[in-house]
Amino acid sequence: MKILASWKSGVGIFHADAQTVAEEILSIGDEASAAQILDKARDEATELHKCFEWDDSAAAEKYRLVQARNITANLVIRRTEEEVMEDKPEIRLFHKTESSSGYKPIQVIVKNEDEYANLLKRAYAELHSFKVKYQNLKELDYILELIP
Repeated sequence: MKILASWKSGVGIFHADAQTVAEEILSIGDEASAAQILDKARDEATELHKCFEWDDSAAAEKYRLVQARNITANLVIRRTEEEVMEDKPEIRLFHKTESSSGYKPIQVIVKNEDEYANLLKRAYAELHSFKVKYQNLKELDYILELIP
């Protein structure tokens, strides 16, 4: 199977050729686990090797930053019993804004016109990505048609 691979737009953290990285991952087999990808990347001759931080101190600090982002990405507002009975979804508590280097509660973001517009723009972009990712699933056609 011939593929064409590239990094997502705006992702400048990888200093490796996306095509070669994709081919190396595909060479693992029909299914590649994160552990298998990491094992393959340990070989300094691979393009995958360039995608990882190999200095253990730096890697530990970067991992802690990932954990901090995971905390803010996974905190949600718990609904009251009445709202749970109405089957309302949970709401993510914190979001990163364009004008800030940190995370803000959504209740603060909606009060700032520019930040709210950026959040809405990001939401549409994520919906579009979802649409592209799942466009081949016929069961989702009625939902995907609603996404611009």
